[in-house]
Amino acid sequence: MEFNYEYNNRIYKIKAEKTKDAFIITFDGTTYTVHASEIKPGYLRIQLGDAVIKAVISEGDESKFVFLNGNVFDIKRALPKSRRTEKEDELLSPISGKVVKVEVKEGDKVKKGDVIMVIEAMKMEYLIKAPYNGIIKKIYFNVDEQIDMGVKPVEIEKEE
Repeated sequence: MEFNYEYNNRIYKIKAEKTKDAFIITFDGTTYTVHASEIKPGYLRIQLGDAVIKAVISEGDESKFVFLNGNVFDIKRALPKSRRTEKEDELLSPISGKVVKVEVKEGDKVKKGDVIMVIEAMKMEYLIKAPYNGIIKKIYFNVDEQIDMGVKPVEIEKEE
């Protein structure tokens, strides 16, 4: 099966084939043999060569959020250019959890990739990062408050 996914405004062509005991994945021109098992719903154990990786996958309306080593990857099925909208730049919480840090104040300038907020869930911390350069207009959650998946944690005015 072949499909395209978008991550960080780049489209990746992925080819996946299931064999008896593994997946053969061709990603960005390189082929990998991957052994994966679901520990419990949404929790994966992935073996790639000698490396064993544990991942958590959470699905939103239009994205899959993959959590690895405290990092969050927002992965979307790639749409044709004509079907893309500004909504794709919208910052939404990838998981439900407790806000443990707010790294910005209203009026702060942020650059793409700056950490805005830290959410704790499942005994792990997840960094919420600015999707683009802009100015923090409104902060909707404070430290120790609960945030739900898919909720906007802050309002950012995008710089032109």
